[in-house]
Amino acid sequence: MKDQTVSIISVIGNLGLGVSKLFFGFLIGSMALVADGIHSSLDVLSSSITYIGIRVAKRPEDAKHPYGYERAESIAGFFVALILAISGLWIIYEAIDRFLGGELVKLSLGAILVVIASIVIAEGLARLKFHYGRKFRSLALVADGEHSRADALSSVGVLIGLILANYFALADAIVAFLIGIYIVYEAFQISKEITDSLLDVSNKEIEERIQKICQSHDINISSLKTRQIGRANFAEIKVKLPLRLKLDKVQEITETLEERLLNNIPYLSQVVIAVEAYNTSKTTILPRLGGQIGELKGFEKIGPVKVGQRFLIPLVGDKIASTFGAKEYLVVDYKHNKIIRKDKITNPYFQDNSPHGARFIKAIRGDKIFTPQIGPNARQNLDSFGIEVEIVSKDRTIDDVLTVIQEMS
Repeated sequence: MKDQTVSIISVIGNLGLGVSKLFFGFLIGSMALVADGIHSSLDVLSSSITYIGIRVAKRPEDAKHPYGYERAESIAGFFVALILAISGLWIIYEAIDRFLGGELVKLSLGAILVVIASIVIAEGLARLKFHYGRKFRSLALVADGEHSRADALSSVGVLIGLILANYFALADAIVAFLIGIYIVYEAFQISKEITDSLLDVSNKEIEERIQKICQSHDINISSLKTRQIGRANFAEIKVKLPLRLKLDKVQEITETLEERLLNNIPYLSQVVIAVEAYNTSKTTILPRLGGQIGELKGFEKIGPVKVGQRFLIPLVGDKIASTFGAKEYLVVDYKHNKIIRKDKITNPYFQDNSPHGARFIKAIRGDKIFTPQIGPNARQNLDSFGIEVEIVSKDRTIDDVLTVIQEMS
């Protein structure tokens, strides 16, 4: 499911909830239910804004916007937070007015059923938005998910208020007031994260992964900066390379490092690598880059050109191998919700006492490995490159794993 589809579903669901709650709220005179109806109705507006923000953010970069339109999604999220804050303050005002007036609420079975339905639907929408918001790193969708979660919680409060209204006349006003306070607090929490995005806050998680990949190749980083714009992340790196390294080798190292970083760190959109030279003797060796200066053993490439995401399965004959290191692997390229390539490729580094599985996975530019077993050192090695490991049962067949890949969205 696409993030835009989630927003459309949210608009339709909240429109029905908002109208129903407003109708019964005015019918029985419940300020809490009216407040909850306004909250749901504003969900329609916030989901519409989210949809527009996601659509604009996906526009390709152009001469006027060289970094793309990713910030549009953060701006949309900011407006969602603003709408939340205004609605919360209005509900607090009306709750205080109702508290002073002390009007009675008429209990209605229809109203109770609407509120129960609202709790179920709003919570379902919230979980849907959180799932796809985190999957696509969409701040606007996560903010909208918070709005739906608040709607579900406020509906729980309304249900309690409706039930207690028969015994305590001011229960409805008190519940409405608490809902307003919660909504304002929620808006404040959302706005903090969105403000960070608008101010180009750094992404510490991506910085750590960049440092791990560079360290695994013995490349020294003298400066590292990242900034997050919407769901996109940009990095500026200054690395130290030996002064005696030839220009073509420097270019080869930086281009290969750039490829590794972009392929192995999700949501890293662009990397700028600058080189700072330092003096070294003729016998200087870069162990993980291999042998003498200029050799790129640590950056070796094998196999076909990568298309989309690349998944690997260790094989023994036509079955999944019991261990991670294997003589042969099934290489699966997945893009646009379908399998593009499926090839058996021999591991050229394989030795009986040292299968070199991690070396093969890195050289073939894998993103994820499915295996029944992997040692802690190999797993840590792959983790340094952002390569995922999924443990599968020994009883699973190759077709089972291919089905799991095919069902990814």
